[in-house]
Amino acid sequence: MKLPLRHLVVPAFLFVCLLLGGSPQGIWRHLILQLGGLALIGWALLALRRSHLTSAGRLLLWLCGLWFALVLVQLIPLPPALWSGLPGRAVAVEGFTLRGEALPWLPLSLAPAATLSTLPLLAVPLGLIVAVVVLGAYRSRWSVVALVVGACLSVLLGAVQLSQGGPYLFANTNIGAATGLFANSNHQATLLLATLPFLAAMIGYQQQDGRSRQPAAVGRIVSALGAVTVIVLGIILNGSMAGLALLLPVALASLALALPGQGKLPRLLAGLALVLLLGAVVGIVIFTQAGSNVSSAAERSEIYRITLRAIADTFPAGTGLGSFQAYYRLYEDPALVNSFFINHAHSDPLEWVLETGLLGVLLLGALLLWWARQAIKLWRAERPDFVALAATVASGAILAHSLVDYPLRDAAIQAVFALSLAFMAEPRSHSAERGSRSRGGQRSPRHLTLDDVSG
Repeated sequence: MKLPLRHLVVPAFLFVCLLLGGSPQGIWRHLILQLGGLALIGWALLALRRSHLTSAGRLLLWLCGLWFALVLVQLIPLPPALWSGLPGRAVAVEGFTLRGEALPWLPLSLAPAATLSTLPLLAVPLGLIVAVVVLGAYRSRWSVVALVVGACLSVLLGAVQLSQGGPYLFANTNIGAATGLFANSNHQATLLLATLPFLAAMIGYQQQDGRSRQPAAVGRIVSALGAVTVIVLGIILNGSMAGLALLLPVALASLALALPGQGKLPRLLAGLALVLLLGAVVGIVIFTQAGSNVSSAAERSEIYRITLRAIADTFPAGTGLGSFQAYYRLYEDPALVNSFFINHAHSDPLEWVLETGLLGVLLLGALLLWWARQAIKLWRAERPDFVALAATVASGAILAHSLVDYPLRDAAIQAVFALSLAFMAEPRSHSAERGSRSRGGQRSPRHLTLDDVSG
């Protein structure tokens, strides 16, 4: 099969994100990724009118637009009488009073410069979403290949790091751990967990309609199983508590995709995986109440307690995106401060609520509602779309890990999560794909098809 160059755009950009986006460290790394994301967004804006969007895709784009609008709303200057009366602004008012200055117009954000700096960070996830939903500049098979190759490279690098004591790609990192392409070993585990269901999707598709007996299909299944072995070994070598706790539910959900045929068993396995996923999250939260590897004086339970207190003091206004570090300092006990510093809440939802307030809660709730509705719809479909189903598992694993960590602060995990949401918004059943190829004037399907696999 001759593959148009445009269909390599998403796989190539995803692979670059995995290579360069393993940490917020590195100005040039992120400049390259952000410029790439902006180029995709610009391309999509030019092609938007000619695109045929699904209803789920259109709604996902609206959610992306609201995310962008939220940042802008936090930067709008407000009159002194308005912003000074908002919760959590007493410190700012006191500062101007002590200096004998009149209160100026200030925005909703307490750290407007930091909030403004978050705008370029939106380029990578938004770029990937529009590249799939609007441009269709991908093939699922090659996107999965890019993800698997990146994950396996990260595992191999992690194994070298454990055996040789390096090399590590970032100055601030978990020395002595298998971090791979990341600075944080826990985020390496997140990538590996998100890769497993896509490998299972490849296996499940090869077994559909009895194709598993074909020599080419057998070879692809063996290759996928080999990659699964590498990924699982990588999770074990990584040693992340969250990664190990989430491995069983993710493995069960992936097994539901890999099993031949349809029927009730895959859905039962998926339901059991969901129950175990919830149990794993609860177990991780309970375990982190007892201790943490951050420092003895900054256990995660203490971080959560302080963050919740700050949320209570600033809700519903929030403190502004990017303001966590500065605002958290106001609540720390000076007697307990040492060489360790807290840069994140170790819970993306808690940090999001602190920084965005009520508007952020509403937006997060809308995204989760969209995700749940799409996941239920996809798992109930008569004809499964293996890649879209894998995307529900991968994004679910990332969301679960985000409850007790901050993997979505890395551009690499943002890319995988955004791509998963886009795949969920653009499901293509096998029969629908074949039909759409025969109709002129519409985009060709981009998820796994017989032609994709056999070409």
